[in-house]
Amino acid sequence: MADSSQPLVSIVIPAYQAETTIVAAINSLQGQTYENWEAVIGSDDGVDYLAVLSGQGINEPRLKQAFTGGCGTGEAPARNAAIAISTGEVIANLDADDAYKPNRLAELVPLAITYGAAIDNTGVYNTDLILYKCPFRNRTVVTFATPDDILQPRVPFFPVFRREFLGGGWTKVPFAADVLFNLELLSRVEKVAVHPQPLYQYYKRENSITQSATAFDTAETAYKKILALLAAGELDLTPEINTAATEEFSQNLHLNLLFRQYMQQGRCQNLEEFLDLTENGHADWLQPELHAIATE
Repeated sequence: MADSSQPLVSIVIPAYQAETTIVAAINSLQGQTYENWEAVIGSDDGVDYLAVLSGQGINEPRLKQAFTGGCGTGEAPARNAAIAISTGEVIANLDADDAYKPNRLAELVPLAITYGAAIDNTGVYNTDLILYKCPFRNRTVVTFATPDDILQPRVPFFPVFRREFLGGGWTKVPFAADVLFNLELLSRVEKVAVHPQPLYQYYKRENSITQSATAFDTAETAYKKILALLAAGELDLTPEINTAATEEFSQNLHLNLLFRQYMQQGRCQNLEEFLDLTENGHADWLQPELHAIATE
């Protein structure tokens, strides 16, 4: 039974072609030691995921569902549709093909209440479901996020935060909508606590953007749109964070050109492999190649 002294947490779950993965995601919520939550599924393909879950024996009264009214419109519309019918004082994020460790909410909700928002040291699992990296390998205590912490790891973060810091929700872009939201959240909150443990289980899938053969095109389109939004001042960012984001996404655009060369030369098989190989584009040995492509 939920502790009435615990604030209600609304967990937003965008879902697109998630029939085979959403059961595990919901199971991870049902296993939370923090019990006062609701989960709102944002269906972005017209699928009735409550019916899918019921068919698998999950009839969880804490589940709700909203629909984008489209198909494949993107994570931002799906999250925004879900958040519109949520009621929690605290908001959390979960993708329909990922999972929480049992103590994630118990660890992060108090930090979000105290500081306004919190993230953890996202655990990245490969396609064999093996944990193989975290963005902050050397952190052992709670720290506070900088813009570079959000921008440079090229790993998604899934914040838990007080509703008052929601702002206008998620901005629709083809790629990196989570990064933009987290930068806006950092601008509003000023202090985003970083828990050192990998409490979020982020699973790389064969059909994910970073594994896709079309990753170059998707990323290029996204980076150009993001840079246009930054230049126009259309994102709710402090001047310092806007500058940091502009620098990083400009570098990412150049890095994406180098990624295309690596793919053409057979030096990598996908974007994820390229980012691991080049330390997310920050490896010292890569800088001459980046400089050369930036000046072409």
